[in-house]
Amino acid sequence: MKKMLINFIIIMMISQYSYAIDKVELRVGYLPILDHLTLLVSHAKDNDLFQHVTIKPKMFRSWRGMVGALKAGVIDAAFILSPLAMDLFNQGVNIKTILLAHRDGSAITIKSDSSIIKARDLQNKIIAIPDRKSTHTALLNHYLQQDGLSLQDVKTKVISPTNMIQAMLLGKIDAFIVAAPFGAKAQSQNVGKILILTKDIIDNHVECIVVVNNDLLNSNTIAIQEWVNSLIKAGKWIDTDKLENNSEQIASITAKRYFPHNQKTVIMGLQNPINRISFSDLNPSLEDIKIIMDISLQANIIQNINLNDFIDQRFYTNYKSSQK
Repeated sequence: MKKMLINFIIIMMISQYSYAIDKVELRVGYLPILDHLTLLVSHAKDNDLFQHVTIKPKMFRSWRGMVGALKAGVIDAAFILSPLAMDLFNQGVNIKTILLAHRDGSAITIKSDSSIIKARDLQNKIIAIPDRKSTHTALLNHYLQQDGLSLQDVKTKVISPTNMIQAMLLGKIDAFIVAAPFGAKAQSQNVGKILILTKDIIDNHVECIVVVNNDLLNSNTIAIQEWVNSLIKAGKWIDTDKLENNSEQIASITAKRYFPHNQKTVIMGLQNPINRISFSDLNPSLEDIKIIMDISLQANIIQNINLNDFIDQRFYTNYKSSQK
């Protein structure tokens, strides 16, 4: 009887070990911005339930740090700025985009005592951007063009999102354009105020996207599909929680565990106003991504790319088909 029990335990251990090694491990980069909430909510809710994939989120403080890790193979996937991902694709980095991370979500923040009220007032001002090849740079240029200006008429300065408020407090910049929650946080600290939300520059725009190593996409389609399904569901849950629970559940899941932000900051970044960012439509459509590519080309921060080769829509399409 004792021998049978030992054999049973051994078999169970081998079975559990085999099950574990069959799961694909996906190391995914993100920044401490609310744009990347679907990754974190999906991980918190579903990672222990996944049958084919294990997600290992890795936080970076700057986009350049993430880019280096992606190029070196330290991470397999990333939630990343769309123009930056396009530029990497043009460089020959073996990635494709499979999903949007969100829509809208950023803002131009100015000093709390600033007299700036429109795009023309930004002329000759020092404006912080999170990366030269960011959606923010393209959107800033597009906003300036509305008043006959361009990036040539302002002084842009690359500063990591986590350092922008301090730079404004020290008087090193006049404004910054970045993802939440940093604009809302600057407001709460009476350091800055919102000049314009990026959704009011281009409504429903693409910003961050999800990219994955192309070899992994082709060799682990079931695992990637399982993850994509979870991300899409997480996005819908986030938007529902925003409307029904004041984003309190989102904050309790992500604050401190995944972010260097407390719950109050996360809630403020999602609720001020409630429509500043959305997660329900993560379709990586060529038409929507082309809008960002076009304004990035106008800003002269990327070269033209073949979007048909860059976008892999099959995982999103498979999810939609499964819901019919």
